Amino acid sequence: MSRIIVVGGGAAGLELSTLLTKSTRKEDEIILVEPETHHYWKPRLHEIAAGTFDSDLDSVCYFTHGAHHGYQHYQGAMTGIDRENQTLLVRRPDGTESGLSYDYLVVAIGAISNDFNTLGAQDHCLFLDSAGQARQAWNQISQILREGKNSTINIVGAGATGVELAAELARVSKKLKRYNASSLNINLIEAAHRVLPNSPQKMSDKVLKELEKNGVNVLLETRISEVTENGMRTDVDKFLGADIQFWAAGVKAPDWLNGIGNLSYNRMNQINVNQNLSSTEDPRIFAIGDCAAIPQPDGSFVPPKAQAANRAAVHLAKSLGRYLRGKELTDFIFQDSGMVVAVGHHFAVGTFAPGTRLEGKLVLQGRLIRRLYDTIFRLHQRTVTGMFTVSRLMITKRLKAFFKPAGI
Repeated sequence: MSRIIVVGGGAAGLELSTLLTKSTRKEDEIILVEPETHHYWKPRLHEIAAGTFDSDLDSVCYFTHGAHHGYQHYQGAMTGIDRENQTLLVRRPDGTESGLSYDYLVVAIGAISNDFNTLGAQDHCLFLDSAGQARQAWNQISQILREGKNSTINIVGAGATGVELAAELARVSKKLKRYNASSLNINLIEAAHRVLPNSPQKMSDKVLKELEKNGVNVLLETRISEVTENGMRTDVDKFLGADIQFWAAGVKAPDWLNGIGNLSYNRMNQINVNQNLSSTEDPRIFAIGDCAAIPQPDGSFVPPKAQAANRAAVHLAKSLGRYLRGKELTDFIFQDSGMVVAVGHHFAVGTFAPGTRLEGKLVLQGRLIRRLYDTIFRLHQRTVTGMFTVSRLMITKRLKAFFKPAGI
């Protein structure tokens, strides 16, 4: 019998815990360590922040899900790893510390936004790194919407998160005008010369056009040097006042992770792992998702994308299951299938076709691509809950949308 502990209940951690119960032996024990009670798909946290997310249908309770699928949810946050005694150190919700022994440990805690030590960012910006932070954001946005005046929101970072948040807030502002809600002036601020700087130029152009069509004020080649309580100052000393401010630029693993267990880490606090996803310092410890620096045969590293985290979870579930039966671990090779970015509820832009040349990818847009964006989420749900449950949720959601009053 082996005890496998998975730390982190994001997309990668939850999928891995679910799949391990199917790929491992009956006598093996799977424990998911996660401080939250419910799972929310991270690419949709911007909908929680904008008040448009359906928590009833699109969240997963770890306790009941684990009971149904054969793993145990241990509510707590990782604070350390005692490698010599193979023990995970955990802080429970009541503040007490405990230790969980493991035979194999998988770290899948994801990543957070990187504020690059910008003065005042931590004190005066909202972040969308967790469901709790997204709910906090909605509480503040809901309050200013009720004030019925013109308000400004600054969003730093025009990657996928920043773009989707700006578009969703613009939609909310437009929809609620009929109820005399506040009008939201949205500034999307990006240091690069285009939105979605890591995507094909054609995709950036289409997304920029749609953002501007929705009334988002996009400020390119604009670097923030300081964040104050009432706004942001650029590196050319221009002040951008705001009522609410978001930081959605850059990606790194949490600072507290660096150094835990005396593992090897890179400058982004990611755990250095071998291509088979085991840590370079300890063959009993694995890492997947955005908190792992996963090398590839060409010398590159797996990018911090949801699809990469999901595929790593599927791969490790199979590989570790075979390993427990005496076979060798297999290497994880990631092939990028492109990306889809939602610009509101009825429009999305996506890149498709695997390939190494960024500008050679096919770029499509429109309502159909927005449906594809929803399908990606449903595929995640299918892995976690099964096809029957996903079908039931989709039907319920359509009925709920049909009978609820018009609005957002």
